[in-house]
Amino acid sequence: MDWRLRAVRSEDFEALYTLDQACFTPGIAWSKAELLYFLKHSQNFAVVAEGEKPGIAGFAIAGTLRRSGVIAGRLITIDVRAELRRHGLGHALLEAVEARLRAAGAAAIVLEVAVDNAAAQSFYERHGFARTGRIPGYYLGRIDALAMEKQL
Repeated sequence: MDWRLRAVRSEDFEALYTLDQACFTPGIAWSKAELLYFLKHSQNFAVVAEGEKPGIAGFAIAGTLRRSGVIAGRLITIDVRAELRRHGLGHALLEAVEARLRAAGAAAIVLEVAVDNAAAQSFYERHGFARTGRIPGYYLGRIDALAMEKQL
């Protein structure tokens, strides 16, 4: 499938929020305020994917941070419509994020993923991420997260 990737626009907000609610369980999906914060943060950027069907097929939000004086990237989320998963869209979004982070001088990209989200863990491992730790109670105060990292 072919995807057209573009920067997020303000009129995308409701569609992004609806997609995030569909992709994640209540309490893990972002509230409107959280999603708006991540989209508006000065160090973050979002990539939106549109496909053959009208509407947003998926999106990713990432940003940069400093770790020990070195620029690193942080993948905040990748959301893909359920019927479009396993067709390369997540891969395309991740590649776009990684390219932008490399251009910003990031040496690595980090992320957190729920320990019970085996599909996401497998996706990230296939794309070169390694597990670097575990964060107790990261989600909802009761679901642990795995910290993962990839060198860029």
